[in-house]
Amino acid sequence: MLGFDSPLPVNPDVPAPGYGKILPADSPHFVASNFDSWFFLFWAGLLVVVIALPWCINQAVRHKSYLPLLTLIAGVFTSLGEPMLDLVGHLRWAENLQNSGYHNFGIAIPLLIPPCYGLFMGLEAYWIWSIIQRGVTVKNFFMIFAAVGVSDAIMEYPGVTMGVYEYYGRQPLEFYKFPFYWSFTNAASILTVAVLVHFAWPLVKGQGYKQLLIIPCGIIATTMAEFGTGFPVFLSVNSPAPTWLQWVIGGTGTVVISLVWCRVLAELVCDKESQLEWTFLGMFKSRFMLPKQREAYIAGITRPKASVAVPEPDRIPVG
Repeated sequence: MLGFDSPLPVNPDVPAPGYGKILPADSPHFVASNFDSWFFLFWAGLLVVVIALPWCINQAVRHKSYLPLLTLIAGVFTSLGEPMLDLVGHLRWAENLQNSGYHNFGIAIPLLIPPCYGLFMGLEAYWIWSIIQRGVTVKNFFMIFAAVGVSDAIMEYPGVTMGVYEYYGRQPLEFYKFPFYWSFTNAASILTVAVLVHFAWPLVKGQGYKQLLIIPCGIIATTMAEFGTGFPVFLSVNSPAPTWLQWVIGGTGTVVISLVWCRVLAELVCDKESQLEWTFLGMFKSRFMLPKQREAYIAGITRPKASVAVPEPDRIPVG
């Protein structure tokens, strides 16, 4: 019987009971080129955040509109949960990426992650919040879900193809290095942030420092949604289950739960009488618009309420 001072045998090929195979620390070196590491740093969100930050500050200082800046900061803080997702989802980063200085679970988180989360979990959640305020139907809400999922895959593919990071081990729903269950869990997370802000903001708006309570909404919502929808796949990839079972229970289970999750969120915020003629393509394009362009786009698709025809009164015969 081993005592507390007796070291446990380390053999990465034989997982401890109840645990999947975690990539050992002495695995082959994994590096990216300098161009790839810098390109993905800006592609993953730094460029957009740098462009958007002055607008967020201007909204706060000149217009007393603090929500854009608060959601951006909230998004950055959600990056604190990245090591947990990397561990259970089996993701590893190239060793020579720009370092953020944040380490946890034995994982060094690269500098690209905080602005990436600021963009997707922060500014994208704000974009969804602004759409919800205009009015969406359940169908429209699923369009947003699809647009976010597609944009997530578009963002991630350069990273996995350039070798900036990789998903190791057996990954359900993986097509050319990217496991597509992440498009579903990430979309569910971003929508959850937007819905939580939708309910929280009216309670703290205009109340001084209480408005800072929007900041923890990001990490609360993403942790809730990532693990709430992703637990089937996280359990499966960390188990000795056969590959086909990981796909059926892990991958498919996560997709189904993500869709149900989206439907529940839609019930909370959707307006069955929305007067906006949303389209998937329009929503997807508005995701990449500047705020003024987006406002003009939304104003352009607003259709006036149909006027109700009032019947003429019966004519009274004269004479």
